[in-house]
Amino acid sequence: MNCVGNHWYDHVFYPDYELRPLSDLEQFIKENHHLPEIPSAKEVQENGIDLGSMQGKLLLKIEELTLYTIEQQKLIEALEKRLSELENMKGGQ
Repeated sequence: MNCVGNHWYDHVFYPDYELRPLSDLEQFIKENHHLPEIPSAKEVQENGIDLGSMQGKLLLKIEELTLYTIEQQKLIEALEKRLSELENMKGGQ
């Protein structure tokens, strides 16, 4: 079993997990042409792949994507609220 400590990859959901800022993730992808913690195509060609390990890494990425989506939804809702407030102020003048 591929674990981090005594946990499957659910450590992503712990309060002390530091999700990489999207700007840092973008920079990593531009420089390395693959996701962090995921082997490059060259590494896979040279070393093969452990399917169990890859399943865990893919789960990690899905969980991180879920957290990014939640953050973006909160931002969208805050922006919608602010836009609505601005529209109400403009309409009241």
